[in-house]
Amino acid sequence: MMKRTKLAVAGAALLLTPLTAGYASAAPAPAPSAPTTAPAAPAPAACEIGGPHTDFKGTTIHMRNRPGGDHVGWAAQGDCAYWYQTDSGPTVQCPDGSRTAAWQLVQNKRTGVVGYVSACYLG
Repeated sequence: MMKRTKLAVAGAALLLTPLTAGYASAAPAPAPSAPTTAPAAPAPAACEIGGPHTDFKGTTIHMRNRPGGDHVGWAAQGDCAYWYQTDSGPTVQCPDGSRTAAWQLVQNKRTGVVGYVSACYLG
């Protein structure tokens, strides 16, 4: 009985050996050819819109410590804003010609800066 067990194990090993040995000794696969074009850059993530999320309108937008107050940071379209509250402040003439005294307290999602921005500059 012992000889049959050894023989069965040895036979199984011989059956498997050519597969594993052949694989290990095979010539390495050729290197893949270089791509003909550069890989596309990932598209920028869209700003989440709705609820307390919005986006800035424009570039080099001042963020302030209070409505009309001191500069605390910059914002630009694509930075995305998280809205906290609206307060009144100095009236601002918007780029479209309208005027508003509404100032939004927001966080610039790219920089983390929290500050007031005239409602003119929020989407």
